[in-house]
Amino acid sequence: MKFEGVRVFRVNFGDFKRGAALTLPGIGIFVGKGREADLNLLRHEFGHILQFRKWGFWFFCRYIAGTSLKSARTSRKKDYFHQSTWTEWSANYLSYHYFDKPKDWNFHRFPIAPNKETKLTKPTFAQSNDDFIRDWVEA
Repeated sequence: MKFEGVRVFRVNFGDFKRGAALTLPGIGIFVGKGREADLNLLRHEFGHILQFRKWGFWFFCRYIAGTSLKSARTSRKKDYFHQSTWTEWSANYLSYHYFDKPKDWNFHRFPIAPNKETKLTKPTFAQSNDDFIRDWVEA
């Protein structure tokens, strides 16, 4: 199966059984069994492909991959919303605009901006989320 030309792999182990997903640009999107038809999840994961295309291999590896994985691990252990991390909401933002602001976008599950600015919602290299959106996401 493909989504927007990106291969989608169905896996059935570990956190994938509980709804986790993972994107490896250049390889594909990995989702748990039954999630390959979850349009909202696929659009979010495709947002990571868009980050990779926009900012390149080194930026993706240095800033996005590690931060995203750490956030996902943290969300399993604490009362923490993984989608509020800048790597996730910016993937949502890019995908939301790529798909021309779909009316059925699930903003609760996949927000396109954080409710408030915190250490986790803002990348370390940006002054603020507004600066990040203006200088990086919309640039």
